[in-house]
Amino acid sequence: MGIFDWLFKKRNAGKPEMGLVKARSQMVELEKPFLHVSTMDYGGLYSLSKSKKWAISWRDSGPSAGRGGHRESGLGEFVLADLASDVVSTHGKMQRPNNGSVADNGSFSLEDWHFGNTLSGTFSVFDSKGTPIISKELTANILESGISRNGRLAYCATANSKTEHGYKIFLFDLETGEELFCVTPQTGGMESYAFDEDKKLLIADVKGVGKFRYDRDGNFVDAGNLNKANLGSSDYSRVIRAAEEVLDEPGLSAARAREALDAVIRARSLGADANPAWRPNALKVQGLAHEALDEPYEAIKAYEDAIILNPKIGVKRRLDALKKRVARRL
Repeated sequence: MGIFDWLFKKRNAGKPEMGLVKARSQMVELEKPFLHVSTMDYGGLYSLSKSKKWAISWRDSGPSAGRGGHRESGLGEFVLADLASDVVSTHGKMQRPNNGSVADNGSFSLEDWHFGNTLSGTFSVFDSKGTPIISKELTANILESGISRNGRLAYCATANSKTEHGYKIFLFDLETGEELFCVTPQTGGMESYAFDEDKKLLIADVKGVGKFRYDRDGNFVDAGNLNKANLGSSDYSRVIRAAEEVLDEPGLSAARAREALDAVIRARSLGADANPAWRPNALKVQGLAHEALDEPYEAIKAYEDAIILNPKIGVKRRLDALKKRVARRL
């Protein structure tokens, strides 16, 4: 088994440590959820390409250190296997490799979760020979990532942090090696992602709601469709948030206010009233809708009920102002 020199060396303690070697090996075996290479004494989790020709495998542990997961040292390993030829195409090391994804052309992505406690990670994409295409160092933990079927695009999404990379999605063009965009997600969580490779779109698939597109510049082109889908969702939390957004629209029409009111009343019947955390929010938004429709008595009732459940719900001033306005009418 031939081994080339490392292509990357650790620059300092705060950056990922990575090495790439080339290896040719037989006896690649798949036994869910693990891939084994007997001639290398290797075993790790794996992910298949759509064609099932390629497998990317990783283990977040350092054999010499004898431990995995959170740690301060001991490089993990990854293996790219050409299953059709029973060959290990690439074998490499990085600090904490996780969540690999591989395309039908053998290009693959990996998340490096880094040593220590710092909120950080590196998202990397390589071609089938192990040559780097993308290496994005992030000042936030990586939540998820993936590569498109034909290896033209890749994305990663980050968790919340107080840095510029907190709660973002990134899209990368693997044909040019450039970052296309970095934007804050617009779909409110609980989404998975897919690609339109020809148009270079990232598609957020929100369970129970629908699919919504980001163009190559990061523009969220389906914003109107998302609001409509959220209002019609079976998830009462989504409905309530969407109704509140409608009521905050500039130049709100009576028709739109009525749409928001109907939606929040439906959300209460879907289960919001049974949730002590969401019932006062639903009542607050219902009050806002009644107020927008010039239905002060209904708004007062909704606000009063919301305050009883949560005195800090934030409608006390609106309630007092409404009561004064009603008194002047008498």
